[in-house]
Amino acid sequence: MRVGDLLGSLLRRQGLNRPAEHRLVFAAWEEVVPESIRTRTRPLSFRGGRLVVRVDSAALYEELLGFRSGEFLRMLNGYLGRHREGGLGIAVRELEFRRT
Repeated sequence: MRVGDLLGSLLRRQGLNRPAEHRLVFAAWEEVVPESIRTRTRPLSFRGGRLVVRVDSAALYEELLGFRSGEFLRMLNGYLGRHREGGLGIAVRELEFRRT
């Protein structure tokens, strides 16, 4: 077995496999966010518990920032709690919305 393979295996077991975290968090967004909002947003990055999401309009940005972020945090973390990948304990602690 190569050293790279061993290191990759160790990182996955320790929950440090960033691509797996991204895939799971981005999949959670696609699953729990209503279609009317999902089609107008796109997850950009996930690091340190912060999910950054692109928003396509000022009105939607204001709605998400002012009224819906807590709701989406609860839905995302509920999904993540039910769909643990390889034992990863992933949680979204903060949503950051960015207008384009």
